[in-house]
Amino acid sequence: MLPRIRIKGATIVSMDPKIGIIDRGDLLIDGGKIIAVGKNVGSWAVTEIKGHGMIAMPGFVNGHIHLWQTALRGIAVDWTVDEYFGALIGKLVGRYTPDDVYIGNLVGALDQMNSGITTLFDWCHIVNTPAHADAAVDALKEAQIRALFAYGTPMTLFGTKEPHPADAKRMRKERLASRDALVTMALAIRGTDFAPGTAEADIGLARELGLIASFHVACLKHGPRLQSMVDLAKQNLLGEDVNLVHANFLTDDEFRAAANNGSSVSITPEVEMQMGLGLPPTGAALKAGVRMNIGTDVVTGVSTDMFTQMRFLMQTQRALTNETFHRQETMPDKLAIKARDVLELATIKAARCFGLDTRIGSLTPGKEADVILLRKTDINMRAVPDPIAAIVLHAGVANVDTVIVGGNIVKRDGKLTYGDLSRRIAELERSSERLYSGYTSESSAA
Repeated sequence: MLPRIRIKGATIVSMDPKIGIIDRGDLLIDGGKIIAVGKNVGSWAVTEIKGHGMIAMPGFVNGHIHLWQTALRGIAVDWTVDEYFGALIGKLVGRYTPDDVYIGNLVGALDQMNSGITTLFDWCHIVNTPAHADAAVDALKEAQIRALFAYGTPMTLFGTKEPHPADAKRMRKERLASRDALVTMALAIRGTDFAPGTAEADIGLARELGLIASFHVACLKHGPRLQSMVDLAKQNLLGEDVNLVHANFLTDDEFRAAANNGSSVSITPEVEMQMGLGLPPTGAALKAGVRMNIGTDVVTGVSTDMFTQMRFLMQTQRALTNETFHRQETMPDKLAIKARDVLELATIKAARCFGLDTRIGSLTPGKEADVILLRKTDINMRAVPDPIAAIVLHAGVANVDTVIVGGNIVKRDGKLTYGDLSRRIAELERSSERLYSGYTSESSAA
């Protein structure tokens, strides 16, 4: 039974243009949904949360992450994308058992909620067997996070023309049939750059199952790309049910094709710049009017919180635009992207990319209660009159005091409410040691 919750006296950043920002406002939650936002709402609650000195905002939406990699956090800190494919994808994937997937997804999801991310798109390409897929879903449900589980293609099928796993149909029918549950389903398909000629069949399967199809595109410079997004559009293979990841080297025509057909783009700025995928294509995507969100991607190489990613995306695009002025020996007359724009990409606009904006993404009565509270009383958040500036420029994981997912309090007073967290972390570390020692032994022998 979900508690009736009142958050009292917070600075409410609703991300709903009709509600706006409310100073010393209240938020009333009942039955897992937001039922009132405003001044002095609700006369009682089973659970009262003091919001004084807090910012209340919608939970972040992480548009692209590979949760299964959590046990190998930081292994790719100095890797290029080629090194990543050669070592992690080429060698370590085969060592993963369903138990490794389970504990990586579970602790990874808890880590996401700890940082204020309440919804994520789990692009899961570790499904070596159906048991691996089940383990990933079990972990997401155990964590009680909101997630789209994107059933991926086993690595053995990349580069082939074999169809997407038939087991995806079993998963859709037996385990993830609901569109309204916390954990729902998508397909993580191979895409035009990694397995040319498979897009029609893979997107066709996604549409047969009523799912979003997501694939990496235009993020490698290993020769000419074989299939344009313009061509996909002509074949009716783009649409609101198609999500493009990275898209660093898409042309303006391709971005327009994506925008005109309602497809979305997930940009993961930190990893794209680190591993050599290309500069984040934020400017081109904004110019085309394409739907866009922000993701964290690989915990093996980069940070997993949305505060970091928002700053990478915003300041990189500002720098790129400013440089166009400098080349003309002038100074910028305005900045390319505003802090509020970036916050929208991490909340309401991200929700819209995945068809979730009627359920989450803003603090609007009738929506499901995915809410986070940030402490304004911490030293790094003091003396910031603009709460959006505080969120985008100054806040971090340490300021996340309370996290609510679907009306369920998963973090309070700075601590996760999950039961035996220390036991789960110990299990993750054992998984990490086994995976990493096997990899290093193999590398030494080679």
